[in-house]
Amino acid sequence: MKKYNFIAVIITLLMFTATTGCKKDEVKFFDGRNSVNFWAHVWRQSLYGATTAEVPQDTMYLDIALSGRKVSRDRFVTAEAVEDAAGTPEASKKTTATPDQYQIIGGVIPADSLNGKFKVVIRNPEALATLPELRLRIRMKESEDFMLGLKENNFIDLAWSREILQPATWRAMRFFFCATYSTTVYKVIMDVTGLREFYYYEGLVTQEEGYVMGKKFGDKVREISAAQGSPLLHEDGPAVGTAIIPIY
Repeated sequence: MKKYNFIAVIITLLMFTATTGCKKDEVKFFDGRNSVNFWAHVWRQSLYGATTAEVPQDTMYLDIALSGRKVSRDRFVTAEAVEDAAGTPEASKKTTATPDQYQIIGGVIPADSLNGKFKVVIRNPEALATLPELRLRIRMKESEDFMLGLKENNFIDLAWSREILQPATWRAMRFFFCATYSTTVYKVIMDVTGLREFYYYEGLVTQEEGYVMGKKFGDKVREISAAQGSPLLHEDGPAVGTAIIPIY
């Protein structure tokens, strides 16, 4: 009886070893390579009414972040334009700019850093005198230093215009400056903070810093209102013609 039990144990062990061996071969392990992603999915930049002669081109400085290990040398990042499928309606296109209207420079993760900047030069053609904006979707490319990361984070949609555009980070701004957007509100925000975007949710602006900026905004609105003898009004947007009410 003991002999049969011993044989059964041996057979069971052999079957377990064979089974786990097959599964081990099927497991795909992370190879340890690094990737870089864009901080945001959308970046909108204004040329503030400038003509081609006044501002022939501008540069977008996009925030990028490393997923992986820091090293003691600079590492470079590249990207490519993404064209829309044939037949895509104009209003739905992610890329309306032609190759002569932009230049993808690339980015760098500096030595011993987790963050960096990615540069795209945008042109200011005369077409923007009549078009509301130009759009461009770019996507990260695999390089010697970096593999592709999550596809949800390796692209960004860019837009530029001669109009003053609502910033991509307005969702956070409205809790510190004013609950309602207008061009007037945005102009005062830029004036008192020196910022075009407000990266609160991304962790680049603290709650305390946001409060200080919001208080400066409120003080500026009250100062302008007092100087002109009437409330500062929204010049456009959903509350056009009504008084701007600061959060602080």
